[in-house]
Amino acid sequence: MERLTERERNVDGTGVAKEEITDGLLKPFADKILTKLAVYEDLEEQGLLVRLPCKVGTEVYYILGIPNKTPCTIDKCVFKLSDIDKIGESLFLTREEAEKKLEEMKNDKA
Repeated sequence: MERLTERERNVDGTGVAKEEITDGLLKPFADKILTKLAVYEDLEEQGLLVRLPCKVGTEVYYILGIPNKTPCTIDKCVFKLSDIDKIGESLFLTREEAEKKLEEMKNDKA
């Protein structure tokens, strides 16, 4: 995403947004808004900001078992942050996506 702020570094190394909003209702909050936006942009550039595909606690579908070795089932569970690397492999947002992946896995092993 394109940065909307520029950063200036204070002597202590902390960042400050350089842009200013000079009119309208946002003027009293401009420094806080721009500083917060700059922090998010810094995190994004560092690869520390991720957009989750769903909220933590959302019902998702999990493929259990090993295709063509053990019986596989699709089960409901709730999304946890620790599951993020499983999305699209064994964890899916819809049952249809899980069924499609399970079928692909069975065909690949055949």
